[in-house]
Amino acid sequence: MRQHNRRTVLLPARLDVGSYRFDCTAYDLSLSGVRVKVDLPLDEGASVYVQLKSKLKKAARVIWSADGFVGLRFDDEPEAVRNTLGSLATGLS
Repeated sequence: MRQHNRRTVLLPARLDVGSYRFDCTAYDLSLSGVRVKVDLPLDEGASVYVQLKSKLKKAARVIWSADGFVGLRFDDEPEAVRNTLGSLATGLS
């Protein structure tokens, strides 16, 4: 069972992994994480920074990877993520 509601989105995103930057697309968003489609494999447990629009830039960890998608869990508490997301947080709890 999920801790937080998910919202389907289709947003341009960027992942910073070490000194590398990758453009990607966010498909699902919650207060605890985000699912993104990315053109490279990332290992589970890898540390990344994910940016969505100009609203969010958060540290996260890869928690799963399959079929060109990765699931990221934000390092910050859900309330801090909510405050950063602004209107994107509507309906997320």
